[in-house]
Formats: sequence, C-alpha cells, structure tokens
Amino acid sequence: MTKEGRQKKVMEIIRRRRIVNQEQIARELNRGGLAVDQSLVSRDLKALGIVKVKGCYRLPRPTGAAARRSQVLDIDAAGDVLLVVKTHPGRAQSVAIQIDQHRFDEIVGTVAGDDTIFVAVRGRDQQHAAIKHILELFRRERLVWP
Repeated sequence: MTKEGRQKKVMEIIRRRRIVNQEQIARELNRGGLAVDQSLVSRDLKALGIVKVKGCYRLPRPTGAAARRSQVLDIDAAGDVLLVVKTHPGRAQSVAIQIDQHRFDEIVGTVAGDDTIFVAVRGRDQQHAAIKHILELFRRERLVWP
C-alpha cells in the first residue's frame, strides 16, 4: 500500500473511534494487514496535521476563509460533460455539498468520494463556466485544463 493509502486508513481510524494513543492506530493498521510501528504512525500524524485534543486524536478542521481556500486542489475536464475536482482526503463530500448548494446553472450534480468529486455539467460549453464558478467559490488560482 502507498503512503497516501496508509494515511487515508489512519484518518478513517480516527474518524471511526476514539483514539487516545498512537499504539491503538498501529494495532488497527496491523490488523488490517499493514505492518507499521508507532514511529511510522507518529510521522503520518504529523504529516496529516492530526493533533491530540482533550486526550484524543482529532482531524484538523480549518475554519473561515482559510478552510474554503484549502479545500479544492485541482480541477480537470474528463470528456465533454464531466469535471474531476480533487480535494484533501476527507473533504470531498463537504466540497460537493457546497457546490450543490450554490445551484450553478451549468452544473447538473455531483458525486463525492473521499478526495475526489465528479461534477456533471450540461455540456462542453458549460465546462469553463463551471470551473470558473467552482474556483471563485473556493478562491483557488490553480487549474488544470487541456
């Protein structure tokens, strides 16, 4: 498994249950077939920005304008009626909800996973407008476009 895959598992463990020490995470990962030790878990926690709050590990949650700016990483076209929006792990569903709530005319709907959102648009002509609206919503400069 890749480092990214292992780190996604770490976040899933922390979301699912109350974790008070790194050994608990290592045991869960080992039960799932990943050979890890406490030092690797510690490095993953640091890389992910996970901190201990009141004795339990918690996923970081940016707030305000910083939260909106940090959510959308990239947008790319896939065919004539689909966009692929990349987010940080665990943020795709909240980003998709925000896109849906704005009810942009050119967007038909969204389907969100963990860090990827498929955005269905009405047609090729609407892709650029949809990208522009999403970027404005999340105030991102970075864009991947053919």
